[in-house]
Amino acid sequence: MKLEDIGWNSFFEDQYAVWSGSGLIPGRVTGEAGHLYSVETEKGRSDARISGHFQYTAAGPGDYPAVGDWVLMRSESDPMIIEKILERGSVFSRRAAGKRSDEQVIAANIDIMFIVAALDGGRNFTQRGLERYIVMVSDGGAEPVIILNKCDLCSESERAEFKTMAASVSGNIPVFMVSALTGEGIEQMNGLLVQGVTAAFTGPSGAGKSALINQLMGRGVQKTGSLREDDKRGRHTTTRKELFLLGSGAMVIDTPGLRELRPYGDTESLDAAFTEIAHAADSCRFKDCTHTDEPGCGVLGLVSEGLIEYERYQSYITIRGEIESFSMMKSEKGRMARKAKEKTLSKIIKNYNRDFKQ
Repeated sequence: MKLEDIGWNSFFEDQYAVWSGSGLIPGRVTGEAGHLYSVETEKGRSDARISGHFQYTAAGPGDYPAVGDWVLMRSESDPMIIEKILERGSVFSRRAAGKRSDEQVIAANIDIMFIVAALDGGRNFTQRGLERYIVMVSDGGAEPVIILNKCDLCSESERAEFKTMAASVSGNIPVFMVSALTGEGIEQMNGLLVQGVTAAFTGPSGAGKSALINQLMGRGVQKTGSLREDDKRGRHTTTRKELFLLGSGAMVIDTPGLRELRPYGDTESLDAAFTEIAHAADSCRFKDCTHTDEPGCGVLGLVSEGLIEYERYQSYITIRGEIESFSMMKSEKGRMARKAKEKTLSKIIKNYNRDFKQ
């Protein structure tokens, strides 16, 4: 298999040129289970793990390989040893669950991110949830596409209502009505999945991400699960991230369902998810307007006129507040991490001077 068949291009070739004489070989991460990885190279699929040097220099979990990453490895051992990750062209990540402030990278080097919501009457479709997914995808550089799955369960009037609701938060983002059961809408998705394109799926558990991949693959490569009857929420049937190669030459990445949607990026990614608020902000009297209580605020003006839904405005303010608070946490954590590393380095130098320069 040629590397170009699994997404290698000039962006990665230019980076590899610096290391071409080092004995390191490139490969793409196609599976992840803890810190053991499946990697595809020109010679086929192999297992790999990170080197001790890699572990020492990694600043946090976000620096570790993720499915879709291109890595450079030493091939003398089994499993192979990952020494470096090439710079990512795009990334889909979130703030780690719980109280931690680490970045959790879910997938890397993605061209298209399918945001899957289910129209089965449960909580797997909410406008507020779609907004958060759009912010997270836009921040990482992939192109979002909204998939309204299980449309076979809806009447024509319900379909129209769901599509209107999705369109109210999607802006120019495509919205597809799809059924993994009947195959409706799969042709539209295949139209985007051409040679060399990498797409990934995200959405809550039970939305049908794995079933959609099975449809695209034409066979059952991923296990699918049932829903809880009380709230239509899904169980985690996908417990690891994995990349599959389609017959068209495109690649798709399945990811576990996300229970906590906490954006990791900066406030600029809000503009992609809240385009009408971004445009309204251009007419604010003050450049540093927070859109909360300032006089002459273009955003509040449209909210008061009913041209921007109050619930959507509140969602914008909430997400922005989370991102700003988290940015402060990241800055403080980074400062402390740098200080700790400087302290460690200082100890090493001190011990060296003591032991070898006496």
